[in-house]
Amino acid sequence: MDSTTYGNFMATEASIPDFYTKSCKLYFFIFGSLLGGSLIVIGLLGNCISVTILRQERKKSSTIQALCLLAVADTGLLLAYCLFPIMDTQWANDINSFGIYPGVHMFEVARICNQVSALLTMVLMWQRYVAVCMPHKAKQLCTVRMVNRIAACSAVAAVAFYMPNFFLFSFKTGDDGFYYAESNPLVHNESFQMIHSVVLTYLVSYIIPVVSLLYMSVAILKSLKSHSQNVASTANSQHARKDLTKSSIAIVVVYVICQSLQPIRRILMWAYDPYIDNVGCGGELFYFSYVPHLALILNSSANFGIYILFARGFRRKLVGFLTRRNAVGPNDSTDNSTRAGMSNTNAMVETGTGSKSPNTALVATDDKKMQCSDTKAISDAGTADTI
Repeated sequence: MDSTTYGNFMATEASIPDFYTKSCKLYFFIFGSLLGGSLIVIGLLGNCISVTILRQERKKSSTIQALCLLAVADTGLLLAYCLFPIMDTQWANDINSFGIYPGVHMFEVARICNQVSALLTMVLMWQRYVAVCMPHKAKQLCTVRMVNRIAACSAVAAVAFYMPNFFLFSFKTGDDGFYYAESNPLVHNESFQMIHSVVLTYLVSYIIPVVSLLYMSVAILKSLKSHSQNVASTANSQHARKDLTKSSIAIVVVYVICQSLQPIRRILMWAYDPYIDNVGCGGELFYFSYVPHLALILNSSANFGIYILFARGFRRKLVGFLTRRNAVGPNDSTDNSTRAGMSNTNAMVETGTGSKSPNTALVATDDKKMQCSDTKAISDAGTADTI
């Protein structure tokens, strides 16, 4: 429901028989209660597990911190939609005020959370863009403090931008005892509707995020392709970088697809006027009415599945979390053997004659290479074990 496009709307006795047709009740149950409710429950559970796993590394990596904050924003959207599965049930419509208040304000809260989620997705990709395409600036820009500040500013900006929508309607009671929402003068202000509700809203919520995300995604893929051809990275860092890139790109793809349904709905609002009648039971757009809302719910529920599919480090952490292990160390054997080998090498050097033999020089050269490799791997700290 786009509350900025409605005039006065009221549940009347004349509309009740149409609402309770068999096809409408079946649609409400399958797509609203069953599908919508399942996505919300799965999304809330997945986001909680994601935050639990990712928070262990969030102070070490700005990217992980951005993923944690994104999960929190997605959780907020799912909580805002928690009444969605039962809004069009017979029980909810018997309690008229139950459907009116959430219908006006619940979706506005969801839009705020969706805007914060969009901005955090941009922050996530920006962190990867700087780390991959501008590594010389990563130390200054890819910090946890920077991500926290941008996230806080994004939340404040989203609330301030959508706050006027909470004053578009006032609630009143009709002579028949039914509650209805009466539109305030601001709803009928053509300048407000065109500038704020159409131009600025879709510029901020869709056009700018989608264009910037696509640009950064293409730049990251090109940079990684050229980097893999010119630089021989270690296996672990290369796997971590690829997994993190795959996860980020998948998040962007899901975001673009799911968010694209909102502009489509806006176009249909212009083509099918009045929109409220066409999305009602029996209307031409009735079966499309739930699709944009389900898309937003899916977008906020999909990241947990993306991590499982594309991030092996996350899968290892998830297995450890589900099996109640305190830590999952996929490279323990490698690390132990490496340390043992280094200890033996150091012992051999210490028992030498003290002269710079070729073997000693080779060991010193290897040590320098290892130090250089460790320095280069700092930018990936906190990601290899988790993502």
